[in-house]
Amino acid sequence: MDLLIAVILGIVQGITEWLPVSSSAHLVILQHLFGYENSTAYDIMVHGGTLLAVILYFRHDFLMLIKNFFLTFIDLFKIGKGAFTINEERRVTWYILVATVPIVIVGLALQDYIDTIFNSLLLVGIALIITGFWLASTYSKNGKEDVNLKKSLIIGLAQSAAILPGISRSGSTISTGMLLNIAKEKAARFSFLMSIPAIGGAFALELFTLPKNEMLNIPNITGFITSFIVGILTIHLLLGIIKRGKFYLFSIYCWILGIAVIIYTLL
Repeated sequence: MDLLIAVILGIVQGITEWLPVSSSAHLVILQHLFGYENSTAYDIMVHGGTLLAVILYFRHDFLMLIKNFFLTFIDLFKIGKGAFTINEERRVTWYILVATVPIVIVGLALQDYIDTIFNSLLLVGIALIITGFWLASTYSKNGKEDVNLKKSLIIGLAQSAAILPGISRSGSTISTGMLLNIAKEKAARFSFLMSIPAIGGAFALELFTLPKNEMLNIPNITGFITSFIVGILTIHLLLGIIKRGKFYLFSIYCWILGIAVIIYTLL
């Protein structure tokens, strides 16, 4: 891969992974427009960059999740003994684990169809329009509630829809959280934290299937660094936009891009 292309794609990944505009949709569109085949090794590296970005940005929450993940096994033992207590931090860890289950199930179920799904520009265009309506539904939403078990499962179901290119993971999860009357900052934080096991699991699975010499070359490392730096900046930008109540405005971009893709496909 050309070094300039590696930088450009790293920037695109860093921006679109976290903004609610679907990184997978942009990947499919760029592949069709410029006629290149995306390297699996490169794809893994840039996803690793955005994964590292969210881990670093929410490092205190991440360390809390790691600690409480292991403590959940103690919780299970206590449940069996009938002496179960749980604090707020442990509760959030449970909610994230619950929210991750749907995307694991859907991902395994659609594993044999992923290539077909990612080759359909028409599907991408339709999915982008759906994402636009999902985002627009958050207009004037200003909830004040916290995440609970039922809401975490619903948000997890929304995340599983993002397997389809064009359905934004951050867009679907944050919008669903806000529609469930969760405070917008808390919905965004929960969305970012639940992305860690979702993206991290897929990253680890792919990482162990490829020879390391295919991954550690200059373009791939460049893409990793670029997506990491841009990813951190984008997370900070999105949190500011959500705080100002302007999250719904991304719907306009999704509608325009979705309609353009459909027209391009039908011509």
